[in-house]
Amino acid sequence: MLRKGCVLLVLFLLLSPSARAAEAEDIIYSVLFPGWGQLRSGRYTRGTLLMGAEIVTLAGLMIVNIQYDRAVEGYDNAKLMYDNATYIGDAHYHYDMMLEKYDSAENYHKYRNMMLGAAAGVWVIGVADMIWGKDAADPPLTLEVRNNGFMISKSFSF
Repeated sequence: MLRKGCVLLVLFLLLSPSARAAEAEDIIYSVLFPGWGQLRSGRYTRGTLLMGAEIVTLAGLMIVNIQYDRAVEGYDNAKLMYDNATYIGDAHYHYDMMLEKYDSAENYHKYRNMMLGAAAGVWVIGVADMIWGKDAADPPLTLEVRNNGFMISKSFSF
């Protein structure tokens, strides 16, 4: 589903008569990774923020996914020990451990979904910023000619 949506978005952008070729290319780069299109088009602050946010959310997603896998493995081990317990005290202990590992796995599953949603949100914001978030018409570099020379100034926008 996501792949079809990306393909349709790219085709729409390429076939759109109002989009210049460079803008459409920057949008495609932003579709590939948030912030990349902004960096290519000269919006360095937005590009850096979006790229950093996506890297942080993807790294968090990887860490939470590792913790989730460990919790599921701990649950499986506790369940195996519970199934093989012959003494009632061991069975109670392993049952409690199994419940604890299950709750831990459920919590990590929720965190994993939250991180995945955050990563998708950053991606959507990055693409939407490239499509609708145009900069002001002022050029980033201005030249002012004076009697005794000239002055070049750079303006920053966020």
